[in-house]
This record gives sequence, C-alpha cells and structure tokens, in this order.
Amino acid sequence: AFMIKWLVRLGSVVGLLLIVFVGVMVMLGGGRNVANTEAQIEIDRPAESIFPFLTDGPSLIKWIQGMESFQTNDELKVGRRAQVVMVLGGRRHELISETLAMVPPRSLTVRLDHAEFVDDIDYNLVEHDGPSGKRTTLHQRSSAHYNSLVIRLLTPLFARDVEHAMKANLATLKGLVEREPMMNTPRPMPGQTGFHGCCAAELPSH
Repeated sequence: AFMIKWLVRLGSVVGLLLIVFVGVMVMLGGGRNVANTEAQIEIDRPAESIFPFLTDGPSLIKWIQGMESFQTNDELKVGRRAQVVMVLGGRRHELISETLAMVPPRSLTVRLDHAEFVDDIDYNLVEHDGPSGKRTTLHQRSSAHYNSLVIRLLTPLFARDVEHAMKANLATLKGLVEREPMMNTPRPMPGQTGFHGCCAAELPSH
C-alpha cells in the first residue's frame, strides 16, 4: 500500500510537470502550425552572381550542410522537382524539393517535402551599391510545418539550432560566391550577338 501511494504521488508529479512543460512550450511558441526561421547576409557580388548557387544541385551541396545529393531531370522552371538526400544527426532523410516560384535573380521559393514535415523556403535578393560595385542582401525565410504535435511543441527548443545552421550555411555561401572572380565584362545590347572591336583598348601612339 505504501509503494502504491508513492507511485500514485510520483505519477501525479510527473503529470503535473508534463502539463507545466507543455504550457511553457506553448508560451514560447511551441504547438503552432508553422515554425518560422529567418536569416540574412551581405554578399559582395550582384544578385545575378548569387542566384545560380540557390538553384544548381552541385552548388547547393557545397554550401548546405548535410545535403548529400540533389538529383533532377528537369530544367530550372517553376514546378521543377528534385530528389534530395540530407544527412542530419547521422540519419539519412529523403526529401522532394519543388520550385514553387521564382523571379531570377530577385526571388525564389522552394518547398522541401518530407514524411515528417513540409518546409517552404523563400530567398529574396536585394542589390545596392557598394564600394567596389554591386552588393546584395540575401534574406532567407523558412516556414516549416511539422506533422507531429510532439515535434511542434518542441520547436522552441531547437529553433535556435535551426537559425544557427541557417546562418552558418549563408556564411559558407558568401565565401563561395565571393571567391568567384568579379565579372566586369560589358554585355551586348538586345539583338547584338557580340562585340566587334569597338571597345578594344587603343594602342599607344608613338
């Protein structure tokens, strides 16, 4: 009888702690249908130099931590789907990546579809003048919906880790893009196939 009484008390305490824990998680933002995470970075390159790194499979693997493969047979367009493998916490996860919207080189929206979650990722690129040419502010926003109520309740616990990983990925991207040579080559006007020597440097006259 004594043991039963203590087990009942212990069960009551555990139940109370669980209720308090759930309450705290809800107050911190857990349990919401969508978990939002944002990050941004300044890159010392024009938007058109950055955009391909957001859409090209081999380039994505270089800067997104944990991405093992990105396979697609489609050309880049709205509706393009790719099979993605991510390695997170030592486990391999298979996802489908779908391009939902894009306005190159200004914006891109990609959906990652997994058995446990759906994550819509928005990229916005805003150009401005820098000391050595065009610079771009790249803003990334993740809107993730988790199927499991338990995971939704726990999102406040790992939200900071998700934000930290996002910032680390963007820092890697910045390094990759800025290592590329700056392209200052003048472009042909619409309808012009190329340059015909009009802008070549003149030889010094003797």
